[in-house]
Amino acid sequence: MKNLFMRASAILLSIAFIFTVQLYIPSNIDAHAAVYAVWPAEPKYKNITTYFDPARNSNDNSGYHNAIDIEAAGGSNIYAACGGEVISADWKGDYGYLVILYHADLGVYTFYAHASQVLTSAGAKVKQGDTIAKVGSTGNSSGNHIHFGVCNTLVGGYPARTYYDPLTYFTYSDNNGENNNGAQIPNEKTPSCSCSDKYAGTYTTKNVVTYLNIRADHSTNSAVVGTIPANAVFTVTMGDGKWAHVEYNGVKGFASMDYMQLKEKNPEIKSDMKITGVTAPEGELELGKPFSIRGVITSALPIKKVYGGVYFRNGEATSQCVEAAPNTEKYDLSTFFDNNVIFGVLKSGEYTYKITAEDTSGTVYYLVTSEFTIAEDKPLLGDLNGDGVLNVSDAVILQNYLLKRTDDFSREQFMLTDMNGDGSVDVFDLVELKKAILNTAE
Repeated sequence: MKNLFMRASAILLSIAFIFTVQLYIPSNIDAHAAVYAVWPAEPKYKNITTYFDPARNSNDNSGYHNAIDIEAAGGSNIYAACGGEVISADWKGDYGYLVILYHADLGVYTFYAHASQVLTSAGAKVKQGDTIAKVGSTGNSSGNHIHFGVCNTLVGGYPARTYYDPLTYFTYSDNNGENNNGAQIPNEKTPSCSCSDKYAGTYTTKNVVTYLNIRADHSTNSAVVGTIPANAVFTVTMGDGKWAHVEYNGVKGFASMDYMQLKEKNPEIKSDMKITGVTAPEGELELGKPFSIRGVITSALPIKKVYGGVYFRNGEATSQCVEAAPNTEKYDLSTFFDNNVIFGVLKSGEYTYKITAEDTSGTVYYLVTSEFTIAEDKPLLGDLNGDGVLNVSDAVILQNYLLKRTDDFSREQFMLTDMNGDGSVDVFDLVELKKAILNTAE
Protein backbone atom coordinates (compact mmCIF):
# COMPACT_ATOMS: atom_id res chain seq x y z
CA MET A 1 0.00 0.00 0.00
CA LYS A 2 2.84 2.38 0.87
CA ASN A 3 4.56 1.74 -2.49
CA LEU A 4 1.26 2.25 -4.32
CA PHE A 5 0.72 5.57 -2.55
CA MET A 6 4.27 6.72 -3.42
CA ARG A 7 3.79 5.75 -7.08
CA ALA A 8 0.47 7.61 -7.22
CA SER A 9 2.08 10.69 -5.67
CA ALA A 10 4.89 10.57 -8.20
CA ILE A 11 2.42 10.32 -11.10
CA LEU A 12 0.38 13.28 -9.81
CA LEU A 13 3.57 15.32 -9.34
CA SER A 14 4.64 14.50 -12.91
CA ILE A 15 1.24 15.55 -14.28
CA ALA A 16 1.42 18.82 -12.32
CA PHE A 17 4.89 19.44 -13.70
CA ILE A 18 3.79 18.78 -17.29
CA PHE A 19 0.82 21.13 -16.98
CA THR A 20 3.02 23.78 -15.40
CA VAL A 21 5.46 23.59 -18.31
CA GLN A 22 2.73 23.44 -20.99
CA LEU A 23 0.88 26.41 -19.59
CA TYR A 24 3.98 28.58 -19.55
CA ILE A 25 4.13 29.56 -23.21
CA PRO A 26 4.99 33.21 -23.56
CA SER A 27 2.94 35.07 -26.14
CA ASN A 28 5.53 37.76 -26.57
CA ILE A 29 9.22 37.67 -25.73
CA ASP A 30 10.79 41.00 -24.97
CA ALA A 31 13.54 42.23 -27.23
CA HIS A 32 16.95 42.17 -25.56
CA ALA A 33 20.11 44.12 -26.24
CA ALA A 34 23.22 41.94 -26.13
CA VAL A 35 25.10 42.05 -22.82
CA TYR A 36 28.85 41.60 -22.48
CA ALA A 37 29.82 38.15 -21.19
CA VAL A 38 32.92 36.01 -20.80
CA TRP A 39 33.11 32.96 -23.07
CA PRO A 40 32.43 30.03 -20.68
CA ALA A 41 35.20 27.82 -22.12
CA GLU A 42 38.93 28.40 -22.32
CA PRO A 43 39.60 30.74 -25.28
CA LYS A 44 41.09 28.03 -27.49
CA TYR A 45 37.82 26.06 -27.41
CA LYS A 46 35.49 27.73 -29.91
CA ASN A 47 33.87 24.86 -31.78
CA ILE A 48 30.10 24.61 -31.27
CA THR A 49 28.85 21.11 -31.99
CA THR A 50 25.13 21.70 -31.34
CA TYR A 51 23.22 24.98 -31.61
CA PHE A 52 20.21 26.29 -29.69
CA ASP A 53 16.83 25.19 -31.09
CA PRO A 54 14.09 27.87 -30.67
CA ALA A 55 11.43 25.14 -30.95
CA ARG A 56 12.24 24.38 -27.30
CA ASN A 57 10.23 27.48 -26.34
CA SER A 58 7.11 26.05 -27.99
CA ASN A 59 7.60 22.50 -26.74
CA ASP A 60 9.79 21.96 -23.68
CA ASN A 61 10.92 18.56 -24.87
CA SER A 62 14.52 17.44 -24.52
CA GLY A 63 14.52 16.63 -28.23
CA TYR A 64 14.85 20.36 -28.88
CA HIS A 65 18.20 21.69 -27.74
CA ASN A 66 17.85 24.38 -25.03
CA ALA A 67 21.48 25.52 -25.09
CA ILE A 68 24.69 25.34 -27.12
CA ASP A 69 27.31 22.60 -26.83
CA ILE A 70 30.91 23.83 -26.78
CA GLU A 71 33.49 21.16 -27.47
CA ALA A 72 36.30 21.29 -24.89
CA ALA A 73 38.89 19.02 -23.32
CA GLY A 74 37.95 17.15 -20.17
CA GLY A 75 39.25 18.88 -17.05
CA SER A 76 39.56 22.30 -18.74
CA ASN A 77 38.01 25.31 -17.03
CA ILE A 78 34.38 26.45 -17.12
CA TYR A 79 33.98 30.17 -16.45
CA ALA A 80 31.01 32.20 -15.17
CA ALA A 81 29.70 34.16 -18.16
CA CYS A 82 28.52 36.97 -15.85
CA GLY A 83 28.72 37.67 -12.14
CA GLY A 84 25.89 36.33 -10.02
CA GLU A 85 24.72 33.99 -7.28
CA VAL A 86 25.16 30.22 -7.38
CA ILE A 87 21.70 28.64 -7.16
CA SER A 88 22.93 25.06 -7.31
CA ALA A 89 26.10 23.15 -8.10
CA ASP A 90 25.40 19.43 -7.91
CA TRP A 91 24.18 16.36 -9.78
CA LYS A 92 21.05 16.91 -11.88
CA GLY A 93 20.15 13.70 -13.70
CA ASP A 94 20.74 13.86 -17.46
CA TYR A 95 22.58 17.14 -17.01
CA GLY A 96 25.21 15.38 -14.89
CA TYR A 97 27.06 17.83 -12.67
CA LEU A 98 25.28 21.13 -13.29
CA VAL A 99 26.04 24.68 -12.10
CA ILE A 100 23.20 27.22 -12.22
CA LEU A 101 23.89 30.95 -11.69
CA TYR A 102 21.29 33.70 -11.21
CA HIS A 103 22.05 37.17 -12.59
CA ALA A 104 19.75 39.61 -10.77
CA ASP A 105 20.65 42.54 -13.02
CA LEU A 106 19.50 40.58 -16.08
CA GLY A 107 16.70 38.57 -14.47
CA VAL A 108 17.98 35.32 -16.03
CA TYR A 109 19.85 32.16 -15.14
CA THR A 110 22.87 30.69 -16.92
CA PHE A 111 23.54 26.96 -16.63
CA TYR A 112 26.63 24.84 -17.31
CA ALA A 113 26.07 21.09 -17.62
CA HIS A 114 27.97 17.76 -17.89
CA ALA A 115 30.87 19.02 -15.74
CA SER A 116 33.40 16.55 -14.37
CA GLN A 117 33.80 18.60 -11.19
CA VAL A 118 32.06 21.60 -9.60
CA LEU A 119 34.22 24.23 -7.88
CA THR A 120 31.54 26.28 -6.15
CA SER A 121 28.43 25.74 -4.02
CA ALA A 122 24.89 27.06 -3.63
CA GLY A 123 24.69 30.55 -2.15
CA ALA A 124 28.18 31.59 -3.24
CA LYS A 125 28.67 34.89 -5.07
CA VAL A 126 30.84 34.60 -8.18
CA LYS A 127 32.38 37.28 -10.37
CA GLN A 128 32.41 37.33 -14.14
CA GLY A 129 35.18 35.05 -15.36
CA ASP A 130 35.51 33.04 -12.13
CA THR A 131 36.23 29.33 -12.62
CA ILE A 132 33.11 27.49 -11.43
CA ALA A 133 33.62 23.94 -12.74
CA LYS A 134 35.68 21.62 -14.92
CA VAL A 135 34.62 20.26 -18.32
CA GLY A 136 33.43 16.68 -18.38
CA SER A 137 30.96 14.23 -19.91
CA THR A 138 28.71 13.37 -16.98
CA GLY A 139 25.00 12.61 -17.25
CA ASN A 140 23.52 11.99 -20.70
CA SER A 141 26.54 13.00 -22.75
CA SER A 142 28.47 11.57 -25.68
CA GLY A 143 31.76 13.38 -25.05
CA ASN A 144 33.53 16.16 -23.19
CA HIS A 145 31.77 19.49 -23.73
CA ILE A 146 29.98 22.39 -22.00
CA HIS A 147 26.21 22.47 -22.35
CA PHE A 148 25.78 26.23 -21.89
CA GLY A 149 22.32 27.80 -21.70
CA VAL A 150 20.28 30.84 -20.64
CA CYS A 151 16.74 30.76 -19.22
CA ASN A 152 14.46 32.89 -17.06
CA THR A 153 12.72 30.14 -15.07
CA LEU A 154 13.59 27.15 -12.89
CA VAL A 155 11.10 24.33 -12.24
CA GLY A 156 12.03 21.85 -9.55
CA GLY A 157 15.58 23.19 -9.61
CA TYR A 158 15.95 22.50 -13.33
CA PRO A 159 16.24 25.06 -16.17
CA ALA A 160 12.87 25.78 -17.82
CA ARG A 161 11.58 28.02 -20.57
CA THR A 162 11.77 30.69 -21.67
CA TYR A 163 15.20 29.75 -23.07
CA TYR A 164 17.45 32.18 -24.95
CA ASP A 165 20.15 31.52 -27.50
CA PRO A 166 23.45 32.17 -25.70
CA LEU A 167 25.06 33.22 -29.00
CA THR A 168 22.65 36.12 -29.44
CA TYR A 169 21.78 36.94 -25.82
CA PHE A 170 25.39 37.83 -24.99
CA THR A 171 28.29 39.62 -26.64
CA TYR A 172 31.46 37.69 -25.84
CA SER A 173 35.12 38.20 -25.11
CA ASP A 174 37.50 35.57 -23.83
CA ASN A 175 39.40 35.87 -20.57
CA ASN A 176 42.33 37.52 -22.32
CA GLY A 177 40.12 40.44 -23.32
CA GLU A 178 40.18 39.56 -27.04
CA ASN A 179 37.16 39.04 -29.26
CA ASN A 180 36.08 35.42 -29.25
CA ASN A 181 35.79 34.46 -32.89
CA GLY A 182 34.04 31.23 -32.03
CA ALA A 183 30.96 33.00 -30.73
CA GLN A 184 28.77 34.69 -33.31
CA ILE A 185 27.53 38.12 -32.24
CA PRO A 186 24.44 39.03 -34.27
CA ASN A 187 22.48 42.24 -33.82
CA GLU A 188 25.63 44.20 -33.03
CA LYS A 189 27.05 46.49 -35.69
CA THR A 190 30.46 45.44 -36.99
CA PRO A 191 32.80 47.58 -39.11
CA SER A 192 31.38 45.88 -42.25
CA CYS A 193 27.75 46.37 -41.21
CA SER A 194 26.06 49.27 -43.03
CA CYS A 195 22.58 48.51 -41.69
CA SER A 196 20.38 51.35 -40.44
CA ASP A 197 17.20 51.60 -38.40
CA LYS A 198 15.21 52.99 -41.35
CA TYR A 199 14.12 49.40 -42.01
CA ALA A 200 12.99 48.87 -38.39
CA GLY A 201 9.47 47.56 -37.93
CA THR A 202 7.21 44.51 -37.77
CA TYR A 203 7.50 42.05 -40.67
CA THR A 204 6.08 38.73 -41.86
CA THR A 205 7.51 36.14 -44.26
CA LYS A 206 7.06 36.36 -48.05
CA ASN A 207 7.12 33.41 -50.46
CA VAL A 208 8.14 31.11 -47.59
CA VAL A 209 6.50 27.67 -47.50
CA THR A 210 8.26 26.12 -44.50
CA TYR A 211 10.51 28.55 -42.63
CA LEU A 212 12.99 31.39 -43.01
CA ASN A 213 16.45 30.77 -41.56
CA ILE A 214 17.88 33.10 -38.92
CA ARG A 215 21.62 33.20 -39.43
CA ALA A 216 24.58 34.31 -37.33
CA ASP A 217 25.77 36.90 -39.88
CA HIS A 218 24.78 38.70 -43.10
CA SER A 219 25.54 35.64 -45.23
CA THR A 220 24.01 32.33 -46.33
CA ASN A 221 27.37 30.79 -45.43
CA SER A 222 26.98 31.65 -41.72
CA ALA A 223 25.52 29.26 -39.15
CA VAL A 224 21.76 28.87 -38.70
CA VAL A 225 20.85 29.94 -35.16
CA GLY A 226 17.05 29.73 -35.49
CA THR A 227 14.08 29.73 -37.85
CA ILE A 228 10.97 31.83 -38.51
CA PRO A 229 7.89 29.78 -39.56
CA ALA A 230 5.94 30.76 -42.67
CA ASN A 231 3.49 33.64 -42.06
CA ALA A 232 4.94 34.34 -38.60
CA VAL A 233 5.29 37.92 -37.39
CA PHE A 234 8.74 39.05 -36.28
CA THR A 235 10.73 42.19 -35.52
CA VAL A 236 13.41 43.89 -37.57
CA THR A 237 15.66 46.36 -35.73
CA MET A 238 18.03 47.28 -38.59
CA GLY A 239 18.62 46.41 -42.23
CA ASP A 240 20.37 47.32 -45.48
CA GLY A 241 17.75 46.18 -48.02
CA LYS A 242 19.37 42.77 -48.45
CA TRP A 243 19.83 41.53 -44.88
CA ALA A 244 17.98 42.47 -41.71
CA HIS A 245 18.70 42.17 -37.98
CA VAL A 246 15.74 40.10 -36.80
CA GLU A 247 14.23 38.97 -33.49
CA TYR A 248 11.82 36.05 -33.20
CA ASN A 249 10.81 33.87 -30.25
CA GLY A 250 13.82 34.88 -28.16
CA VAL A 251 16.32 34.37 -30.98
CA LYS A 252 18.27 37.21 -32.59
CA GLY A 253 20.22 37.04 -35.81
CA PHE A 254 20.08 37.94 -39.49
CA ALA A 255 17.64 37.00 -42.26
CA SER A 256 17.36 37.71 -45.97
CA MET A 257 15.02 40.60 -46.76
CA ASP A 258 14.10 38.91 -50.06
CA TYR A 259 11.77 36.68 -48.04
CA MET A 260 10.06 39.22 -45.82
CA GLN A 261 7.49 41.96 -46.20
CA LEU A 262 6.72 44.96 -44.01
CA LYS A 263 3.59 44.88 -41.87
CA GLU A 264 4.11 48.02 -39.80
CA LYS A 265 7.01 50.45 -39.69
CA ASN A 266 8.21 51.48 -36.25
CA PRO A 267 7.01 54.99 -35.40
CA GLU A 268 9.73 57.54 -34.86
CA ILE A 269 10.37 57.89 -31.15
CA LYS A 270 10.60 61.42 -29.81
CA SER A 271 12.73 61.81 -26.73
CA ASP A 272 10.51 64.39 -24.98
CA MET A 273 13.41 65.13 -22.64
CA LYS A 274 12.66 67.09 -19.48
CA ILE A 275 14.15 67.89 -16.09
CA THR A 276 12.40 67.97 -12.70
CA GLY A 277 13.37 68.85 -9.14
CA VAL A 278 15.82 71.53 -10.25
CA THR A 279 17.87 73.70 -7.91
CA ALA A 280 19.65 76.55 -9.71
CA PRO A 281 21.71 79.38 -8.19
CA GLU A 282 20.05 82.79 -8.59
CA GLY A 283 20.61 86.28 -7.18
CA GLU A 284 23.60 86.88 -4.92
CA LEU A 285 25.56 84.01 -3.39
CA GLU A 286 27.97 84.38 -0.51
CA LEU A 287 31.64 84.02 -1.35
CA GLY A 288 32.97 80.57 -0.41
CA LYS A 289 29.51 79.11 0.29
CA PRO A 290 28.61 75.72 -1.22
CA PHE A 291 25.55 75.18 -3.41
CA SER A 292 23.81 71.81 -3.96
CA ILE A 293 22.93 70.91 -7.56
CA ARG A 294 19.72 68.92 -8.00
CA GLY A 295 17.65 67.80 -11.00
CA VAL A 296 16.50 64.54 -12.60
CA ILE A 297 16.59 64.32 -16.40
CA THR A 298 14.27 61.85 -18.13
CA SER A 299 13.93 60.95 -21.81
CA ALA A 300 12.22 58.39 -24.03
CA LEU A 301 15.58 57.84 -25.75
CA PRO A 302 18.95 57.12 -24.13
CA ILE A 303 20.61 60.30 -22.88
CA LYS A 304 23.90 60.40 -24.74
CA LYS A 305 25.59 63.36 -23.08
CA VAL A 306 24.97 65.84 -20.23
CA TYR A 307 27.27 68.82 -19.84
CA GLY A 308 27.40 72.20 -18.17
CA GLY A 309 28.13 73.94 -14.89
CA VAL A 310 29.26 77.51 -14.23
CA TYR A 311 30.16 79.95 -17.03
CA PHE A 312 31.29 83.56 -17.06
CA ARG A 313 28.67 86.00 -18.35
CA ASN A 314 30.49 86.21 -21.69
CA GLY A 315 29.83 82.48 -22.22
CA GLU A 316 33.35 81.27 -21.46
CA ALA A 317 33.49 78.15 -19.30
CA THR A 318 34.95 78.35 -15.80
CA SER A 319 36.89 75.52 -14.21
CA GLN A 320 33.58 74.33 -12.74
CA CYS A 321 32.16 72.72 -15.91
CA VAL A 322 31.84 68.95 -16.31
CA GLU A 323 30.43 66.37 -18.72
CA ALA A 324 28.81 62.95 -18.28
CA ALA A 325 27.78 60.22 -20.75
CA PRO A 326 25.05 58.25 -18.94
CA ASN A 327 23.54 56.36 -21.94
CA THR A 328 20.42 55.78 -19.88
CA GLU A 329 16.89 57.16 -20.07
CA LYS A 330 17.15 58.75 -16.62
CA TYR A 331 19.99 60.76 -15.11
CA ASP A 332 20.23 62.38 -11.68
CA LEU A 333 22.49 65.45 -11.53
CA SER A 334 23.17 64.87 -7.83
CA THR A 335 25.15 61.69 -8.62
CA PHE A 336 28.01 63.44 -10.42
CA PHE A 337 27.44 67.14 -11.07
CA ASP A 338 26.80 68.00 -7.42
CA ASN A 339 30.11 66.43 -6.39
CA ASN A 340 32.20 67.95 -9.18
CA VAL A 341 30.84 71.48 -9.65
CA ILE A 342 32.20 73.36 -6.61
CA PHE A 343 30.64 76.79 -6.06
CA GLY A 344 32.80 77.47 -3.00
CA VAL A 345 35.94 77.96 -5.09
CA LEU A 346 34.43 80.67 -7.31
CA LYS A 347 35.71 84.22 -6.90
CA SER A 348 33.48 87.25 -6.76
CA GLY A 349 31.87 88.12 -10.09
CA GLU A 350 28.89 87.54 -12.38
CA TYR A 351 28.13 84.01 -13.59
CA THR A 352 25.68 81.87 -15.57
CA TYR A 353 24.70 78.31 -14.59
CA LYS A 354 23.72 76.04 -17.50
CA ILE A 355 22.82 72.38 -17.99
CA THR A 356 22.59 70.98 -21.54
CA ALA A 357 21.85 67.43 -22.69
CA GLU A 358 21.74 65.40 -25.93
CA ASP A 359 19.93 62.15 -26.70
CA THR A 360 20.78 59.45 -29.25
CA SER A 361 18.79 61.28 -31.93
CA GLY A 362 21.31 64.11 -31.77
CA THR A 363 18.78 66.66 -30.49
CA VAL A 364 20.25 69.21 -28.05
CA TYR A 365 18.15 70.29 -25.06
CA TYR A 366 18.97 73.43 -23.07
CA LEU A 367 17.49 72.33 -19.77
CA VAL A 368 18.61 74.91 -17.19
CA THR A 369 19.89 78.50 -17.44
CA SER A 370 20.17 80.88 -14.48
CA GLU A 371 22.26 83.92 -13.59
CA PHE A 372 23.86 84.72 -10.26
CA THR A 373 26.57 86.83 -8.71
CA ILE A 374 29.08 86.24 -5.97
CA ALA A 375 29.71 89.39 -3.94
CA GLU A 376 33.07 90.47 -2.62
CA ASP A 377 33.92 89.29 0.85
CA LYS A 378 33.16 92.32 3.06
CA PRO A 379 34.88 92.49 6.45
CA LEU A 380 32.64 92.34 9.54
CA LEU A 381 31.87 95.83 10.86
CA GLY A 382 33.18 96.13 14.45
CA ASP A 383 35.56 93.13 14.20
CA LEU A 384 38.63 95.05 15.34
CA ASN A 385 40.75 92.02 16.30
CA GLY A 386 40.04 90.21 13.01
CA ASP A 387 38.82 86.94 14.53
CA GLY A 388 35.63 86.90 12.42
CA VAL A 389 33.19 87.47 15.31
CA LEU A 390 32.03 90.34 17.51
CA ASN A 391 33.01 89.99 21.17
CA VAL A 392 34.16 91.94 24.24
CA SER A 393 37.77 92.15 23.04
CA ASP A 394 36.59 94.32 20.09
CA ALA A 395 34.91 96.75 22.53
CA VAL A 396 38.09 96.87 24.69
CA ILE A 397 40.21 97.82 21.65
CA LEU A 398 37.81 100.66 20.72
CA GLN A 399 37.54 101.85 24.32
CA ASN A 400 41.34 102.00 24.67
CA TYR A 401 41.55 104.01 21.45
CA LEU A 402 38.89 106.50 22.60
CA LEU A 403 40.66 106.91 25.96
CA LYS A 404 43.93 107.41 24.08
CA ARG A 405 45.48 104.45 25.82
CA THR A 406 46.92 103.21 22.52
CA ASP A 407 48.20 104.70 19.31
CA ASP A 408 48.28 101.31 17.58
CA PHE A 409 45.06 101.73 15.58
CA SER A 410 45.20 100.96 11.84
CA ARG A 411 43.24 102.50 8.98
CA GLU A 412 41.36 99.19 8.51
CA GLN A 413 40.33 99.21 12.18
CA PHE A 414 39.25 102.83 11.83
CA MET A 415 36.97 101.90 8.88
CA LEU A 416 35.50 99.00 10.84
CA THR A 417 34.86 101.17 13.90
CA ASP A 418 32.43 103.63 12.26
CA MET A 419 29.41 101.64 13.48
CA ASN A 420 26.85 104.42 12.93
CA GLY A 421 28.28 105.50 9.55
CA ASP A 422 28.74 109.19 10.39
CA GLY A 423 32.35 109.29 9.15
CA SER A 424 33.92 109.68 12.62
CA VAL A 425 34.93 107.41 15.49
CA ASP A 426 33.52 108.38 18.86
CA VAL A 427 31.70 107.12 21.93
CA PHE A 428 28.49 106.65 19.91
CA ASP A 429 30.27 103.98 17.86
CA LEU A 430 31.29 102.26 21.12
CA VAL A 431 27.63 102.20 22.18
CA GLU A 432 26.59 100.69 18.83
CA LEU A 433 29.41 98.13 19.02
CA LYS A 434 28.31 97.00 22.50
CA LYS A 435 24.75 96.60 21.21
CA ALA A 436 25.99 94.51 18.27
CA ILE A 437 28.06 92.35 20.66
CA LEU A 438 25.00 91.76 22.88
CA ASN A 439 22.89 90.84 19.84
CA THR A 440 25.56 88.41 18.67
CA ALA A 441 25.74 86.81 22.14
CA GLU A 442 21.98 86.42 22.21
